[in-house]
Amino acid sequence: MDPRRIELNRRHSREMGALFSQFLDAHPDVESEVNGEQMTAEQAAAWTAYSAELLARHQAERSALADEIEAEQRQRDGS
Repeated sequence: MDPRRIELNRRHSREMGALFSQFLDAHPDVESEVNGEQMTAEQAAAWTAYSAELLARHQAERSALADEIEAEQRQRDGS
């Protein structure tokens, strides 16, 4: 796997983890999954809405990097 992709995945994981911590602080009724509890459907919907902007940015960044890596491979292959 390309090292840039590995680093991007790591950064995304850290960012999403930090956002989830903020979400838990803002929603004290939500139990962290670490405690073995799962979110209710309503809580999961709240998390989905809370994280939607970051998730969209992450998807765009992964897509842009994939395009860049693909273009580099095509250039190396002479296509």
